[in-house]
Amino acid sequence: MILSGLHLENFKQFREAVDLAPPEGAVGVVGANGSGKTTLFEAILWAFFGSRGGGARFSNDSIPWSGGSTSDRTLVEVTLDLGTSSYTVSRSLKSGKVQAAVHDRSTGREMAGGTSEVSGWVQRHLLAMDRTAFEATFFARQKELAFFSGVEGVSRRREVARLLSLNQIEAAQKLLRSDRNSLRAEANALESLVSGTDGERLEADLEAARKRFASLEAEEKRAAGELDRRAAELSKAREEAGRLEGLYREHNRLNGELGRADAGRERAEERAAELRLQLDSIAEDEKVAEEIRPKTLGLGDLIREIELLEAARRREERISDIKKERTRLLTEAHRNEKRAFELIEELDGEGVPLSGWDSVFEHEEDADQIRAACKVLESAVEARREAERRLSRLTESVRRHGELDRSEERLAALRRELEAAREELGRLEAEFLSRSGEGRPESRAEALRRELLALGRRSAQRAGLAEAEEREAAKLARARRMIEESDEHARCPTCQRGYERDEHAEVIESLRAQEMRLLEDAAASRHEVERLERESDDLARDLEATERLVAEIADLRERRTAQKARCEGLLQSFEEAEREAEALRRELADAPRPTDRDLAAAERRLSLTGMLCEAGPRLAGLLLAYEGASEAAEEKAKEAESLSGGEPYDGERHRSLEERRSEVQALAGRLEALEARISRRGEIEDRLHESVAAREDCKREATSLRKEVEALGFDEEAYVRAREAATRAEQLRDEAREARESAGRGLREAQGEVEALEKELARYRAQREAADEKAREAESLGSMDGLFSEFHSELTARIRPRLEAEASELVRDLTDGRYTRLEFDENYGVRLYDGLSDAYDISRFSGGEADVASLCARIALSKFVAGHSAGGAGTLGFVVLDEVFGALDAGRRRNVLLALDRLKRMFGQIFIISHVSDVQESGLLDETWFVEENEEGQSTVRVVAHDAALSAGALGAGV
Repeated sequence: MILSGLHLENFKQFREAVDLAPPEGAVGVVGANGSGKTTLFEAILWAFFGSRGGGARFSNDSIPWSGGSTSDRTLVEVTLDLGTSSYTVSRSLKSGKVQAAVHDRSTGREMAGGTSEVSGWVQRHLLAMDRTAFEATFFARQKELAFFSGVEGVSRRREVARLLSLNQIEAAQKLLRSDRNSLRAEANALESLVSGTDGERLEADLEAARKRFASLEAEEKRAAGELDRRAAELSKAREEAGRLEGLYREHNRLNGELGRADAGRERAEERAAELRLQLDSIAEDEKVAEEIRPKTLGLGDLIREIELLEAARRREERISDIKKERTRLLTEAHRNEKRAFELIEELDGEGVPLSGWDSVFEHEEDADQIRAACKVLESAVEARREAERRLSRLTESVRRHGELDRSEERLAALRRELEAAREELGRLEAEFLSRSGEGRPESRAEALRRELLALGRRSAQRAGLAEAEEREAAKLARARRMIEESDEHARCPTCQRGYERDEHAEVIESLRAQEMRLLEDAAASRHEVERLERESDDLARDLEATERLVAEIADLRERRTAQKARCEGLLQSFEEAEREAEALRRELADAPRPTDRDLAAAERRLSLTGMLCEAGPRLAGLLLAYEGASEAAEEKAKEAESLSGGEPYDGERHRSLEERRSEVQALAGRLEALEARISRRGEIEDRLHESVAAREDCKREATSLRKEVEALGFDEEAYVRAREAATRAEQLRDEAREARESAGRGLREAQGEVEALEKELARYRAQREAADEKAREAESLGSMDGLFSEFHSELTARIRPRLEAEASELVRDLTDGRYTRLEFDENYGVRLYDGLSDAYDISRFSGGEADVASLCARIALSKFVAGHSAGGAGTLGFVVLDEVFGALDAGRRRNVLLALDRLKRMFGQIFIISHVSDVQESGLLDETWFVEENEEGQSTVRVVAHDAALSAGALGAGV
């Protein structure tokens, strides 16, 4: 299975379309960290399996380019060549909607459509493995070459289990153990609940409670019989007491009615006596009425005479009021006239500037003078308007002259400020020219920064080289000391072969020479680093001074620009002020400046005319009030004269007649009351006859009731005895009822106790059964966990020999038979055989040999996963090695690259992702993809094909 085509659009940082057609052989994918090298192969995973199982990096939100819109389509197309057939898997994303399809390239037929359907078809028919197995097979992640040699045993075993999907067994065991522990906890909890309960004691208590219940049930039945007997006795006693109670109530009723009849008779006798007294009083009233009646005659004539006298009194009072009102009106008219003359005199003293004012005093009548003054003051309004217009003209002239003065002053100030600004601008121009005349300091600063950065990189490279050489020298020193501590007949600590002749000393001397050369190279590198650091310090100081000069020139440029703008603004303001002043000069050329005396005179005239405007309405009002009061006084005089005729009022006669009327009216009222009482004689006589008849009826009723009481024959002592007997019977009945209720309560308590014990015993039995059931289930899950462990061990025992066989074959091919076999311990630690002696742990071999062994183990693992996936053929079409060289030194990288060159014949394609320079330049590569990122974060791929012959020669030369 070969990757024959890869097309990307808008996938993560690959904004623009990328079309790749990788050849068979080795393809290098190089670029800076974060540029998107691994993203190319993540696109393959997304096309095959979508977002499910890929984590946050494969969510729909993280798939499109971050600088674009969700409405932009993301498309990935992967074409796989299976030899006899070829298929293209495509997956797209737009506006959150995912679409996917698989097409047969030879026929163009769609094999599957839909996101889930495509993932299932790829897993079942195209790859014959799920996502986890695919990643474990085709992808060797970063630093995985050091996995078999640099990771502790338990961690290494877990990782191998994950790659082989054996971790699913451990996950199942984890779930089983969790369920088993939960069941054990539940069983323990139930056991703790039932452990404090004695089942046998509960059963004994239940039996005793049932016996108490039977005893109390018999007691309750006996108490019920006693209660029935006492209830029958009470019924008989109540029947006798009820009969006597009826006689008692009838006796009381008859006695009550007899008492009411006697009381009615007594009330009738009292009413009859009272009515006789009222008839005697009426006879006396008749006599008094006959005596009073003559004295009430002539009351009407008396009232008429009094009314004539009251009319005369009211007429004289009205005449008096009219005279007072006339006097008041005359006083008011005089007062208004006086105030009007005072106002005229006040105005005359001020000097009235109105025509016709002097003719006011030529009139002889006072009222005529007031009227003439009012007519003259009517022209005061126009005079005031004229005074206002004159004052306004003078004030406006003063204001405009003031504006002209201020404009002249502002013009002079602007002229001085403009001259100073031009001087400052000239100074800044000169300083700027002097500072910037030494060339372009910005370009020099940028060049110094680049040079300083280059020196920093060179220094870091030489420092890294020195550290690498020192570490390599330390390794050689340790190897040399190990050989020195052994004798000439000892064996090589790596391959365990004996030394031949002078080989022991030669090896020691060779190692010492290599160690010294490395130390000398490291010391030279250290000296070069120090020199570069001193040069960097000098450049940094030069850069700091240059940057200060750039900042000063930029500041001068900004200040010069600001000063130019200020000069232009001042010039514009000066020209505007000059135009404004010239306009004011032309406007005021023929207008003299008003003096303070002119303004004061205009203000006095305005004040006087204003006072005259206010005095006119006041004087008119006083005239109107004077005329109104005078006319009203005349009207009052006429009214008083019209009322002066008629009879005069006699007050003494009026009082005498009022006293006589009061006496006669009192006698008339008394007579009316007496006649009202006399009119009730017939009513009282009828009521007297009724009272006498009622008295006789009550007498007869009382005689009849006495006879009925005697005939009833009621015995009060027998009634009392019957009530006492009923009360005693009721007490006995209540006692029997209390006894029965007490027995019932005891019976219910016993029944409740029995039921509670039955429930407690049932709960105990249910908890006992549940605890036993949980324990059985936990034991069953424990057994299942043991079976899983045995299955895992057996499966591991079957897998390890196959892995060892596959890895051994690889290691023989890659080492030209130097090492014949590779084994794994129980934690998948690697042990190597050299064909001559026993196996040794990989840590005893050199770094290059360990890396080749780790590579063989990892490739064997991938081939095993591919071969044992559902339907797998056991062959690998391509493999991706993602930054597997990052932690290796140059020598170890050359060893791994040589091994990879031999692996090319086992795979259709090897994709090597790396940022290490000697890997990128290796002759192993048939094609190189340069992944480059621009300033906007978008990545592109530049493809460079290599000549096969040249690559082979370079590789043979030991690149």
